[in-house]
Amino acid sequence: MPGRSPVSPVTLQLLVQFEALIQERHVTRAAERMGISQSTMSAALARLRRQFDDPLLIRTAKGMVPTAKALELAKRVRVALELLEPDRLHERTFRAQESERHFRILTTEGLALLLAPPIANHLRQHAPRIRLTIQPSDMRGTVEALRDQACDLTIGHILHPPSDLRKKLIYPQAACCIVSGRHPEIDGRITLRQFLKYPHVVWGADETSYRSIETSVARALGNARHPLKHAIRVPNILIVPAVVAATDMIATVPLRIAREAAERLDIQAVQPPFKLANPDISMYWHELNHRDPAHIWFRQSIQTIAQAVRAPLSERAGANAPSRPTGRPA
Repeated sequence: MPGRSPVSPVTLQLLVQFEALIQERHVTRAAERMGISQSTMSAALARLRRQFDDPLLIRTAKGMVPTAKALELAKRVRVALELLEPDRLHERTFRAQESERHFRILTTEGLALLLAPPIANHLRQHAPRIRLTIQPSDMRGTVEALRDQACDLTIGHILHPPSDLRKKLIYPQAACCIVSGRHPEIDGRITLRQFLKYPHVVWGADETSYRSIETSVARALGNARHPLKHAIRVPNILIVPAVVAATDMIATVPLRIAREAAERLDIQAVQPPFKLANPDISMYWHELNHRDPAHIWFRQSIQTIAQAVRAPLSERAGANAPSRPTGRPA
């Protein structure tokens, strides 16, 4: 009985095409990325399926998703390519001026307000054909979005990122408490008793505390040992200072949010009455995209932009310590 037809050896080009297919999860996008026709990439996928005796990419309601075998092969292919062609893989030319890539970022509204304008300006100057989508992030689904290639980067704070995500710190920041500049009891400093006595403003889409600052506060307080009074939950962190300014409530926010709000609202920023982990901002991406030249260029651009954005902020108050605005009478 005749056996299987012999399969031709896997070439270096086919491995590179495999990597593009797994990263893009779309034949047309993978072809555009490689600079070849869709029919050529479809033929490459068919050959790869025969070679590895696996469908590799399966069409679902969410689009094409890789099989378990494809994800395992992707790790081996990555190692093989790094060994076989380190110079081409790390120095492969990416022509930003000509690229029509579509990058997708998940981040919070506050960070989008901070970073979107300089990112847009950078792209208009250096890569005018690149498209950018910035979407609000739900930290509960961020890891899955990166794994599913539903986004290229997440910018925010993930408490315990899994091993298949890469991370780069781009925006160190501290947290502080904010209260009204005319608070009936708190003036310049806050005690633990006051922190527990007054209700708090928190932010997020639902009642589950998944935001990093809320989690850090809960841990610092020992959770049930010092329960926190949540009086109001708002959908956007940028709303929090306005609610604080109009009430006797307390909120814990990044120092950047407090300083910017203090320029237009009568609030005071004070040190938390306990040690609180810094909610540093990092960008995260999946291992599958780590070596993509376009992705490398985009990540380096974000890093440069974040460095330029945080420079004037660090100069604005001269120090990181919270300070009280002048709006409140002495």
